[in-house]
Amino acid sequence: MTSADIKNACDYLVSQKDFMTSRNTILSITLTDTGCKHEKDLNHVITTRLFNTIKNDYKNSEEHTNYIFVIEYPEVISKGKHIPSNCKVHTHIVVNTSLAQTIIENYIIRAFSPKVYKHIKDITNRTDRFNLSGYLIKQGEKNYFLTDDSYNYKISINERSLIGLNAG
Repeated sequence: MTSADIKNACDYLVSQKDFMTSRNTILSITLTDTGCKHEKDLNHVITTRLFNTIKNDYKNSEEHTNYIFVIEYPEVISKGKHIPSNCKVHTHIVVNTSLAQTIIENYIIRAFSPKVYKHIKDITNRTDRFNLSGYLIKQGEKNYFLTDDSYNYKISINERSLIGLNAG
C-alpha cells in the first residue's frame, strides 16, 4: 500500500502545474548529508522544521507549498537485505509551490544546516516530471524498505485540477 500511496500522491502533485497561481513551480530536491541517522529523525526534521515552519510563516498569505518526500537508505545498504540501526539516510522531495526557489533553499538551510548538500531542479516544464513517482518508490519495490516513516506528504486539493484529471 505504501508504494501505491506515494505513486498516487506524487502523480497528483506534479499534475497541478497551475495549482493556485500562474507562478507555480515544481521543484525536485535531493538532500544528503542532513546529519540525520534514521528515517524517523529525518521525517521529523522535514515535516516539522522545514514544511511546518514554511506553513506557519505563510499561513496568513496566498502562498502555498505542497510536497511529498521519500526517505532512502544509501545504495550500498539498499542492495542488501538488512538495514543497520545507524546510517546516513537521504531524501528526495517534490514541491509544488508559489514561493521562489531561493526562499525554499533558505528554509532548507535553516531546518538542517548550511552543510546540508542540496540539489534542486525546477521541473515545472519538464514532461518527464510524470516519471518521478517511479523514481520515488524504487527502493520500496525492490527491497520493501518503504515504511510509514519513510515518506510524508501534504497536498491541497484544487478543484480546477480535479476537473482536468477527471476529464482526461
